Amino acid sequence: MTRFSPNAATLAIVLGASIASIGFLAGNADARRPIVLAAAPTAIGVVNMATVFDRLNEAAEWDVKIKTLESKFGDELQTRRTTIETMGKEIEAMPEGAAKETKLDTLRLTRLQAESWGDMKQLELDRERSLKWQAIYRAVREGSSKLAESEKLDMIVVDDSKIEIQTQRSKDAPPLETQAKAQITQLRVLHAGKSIDVTEKLIVQINNTRSKA
Repeated sequence: MTRFSPNAATLAIVLGASIASIGFLAGNADARRPIVLAAAPTAIGVVNMATVFDRLNEAAEWDVKIKTLESKFGDELQTRRTTIETMGKEIEAMPEGAAKETKLDTLRLTRLQAESWGDMKQLELDRERSLKWQAIYRAVREGSSKLAESEKLDMIVVDDSKIEIQTQRSKDAPPLETQAKAQITQLRVLHAGKSIDVTEKLIVQINNTRSKA
């Protein structure tokens, strides 16, 4: 039978106490360590803007308005051209003299007025087209905000993953490589799954809001 000396017994007691103490301290350290929770995944939706623009009721309304203006301006321009052509034929048939010179001056003034009128109407059409896109963008932005709130989405982004790189050769165009690289740097989404596509929901959201207004 093995006998333990007093020193050996004392050493065993000390070691046991030390181990218990270490375990206690480790437990306290774990208790005091802050608990870090993993962040919840970001809920994202993607939108095909080309589809949205094609099917918004407000876009169709703007198109009708702009086409009406284009038709109106086109009719007026044709009337002015007819007047100028008629004046030109009358002047050709006139004999040389002061009356013909006066008529020529009137024709020149009429042409300048027609050109100035045409430039002004082109600016007016350009302004209307700009207002159209500004209004549509506001509608898309506001509709996206409402949709994100109702669908619990943290972010809605434009899906440009299906856009193909297009290059063209022309006299003033930059090198094809430059064109390709410039387009690539503008793209943001490389892939978007169908499960996060909210294009249809956004169209319904915006059109419903438009009809209620």
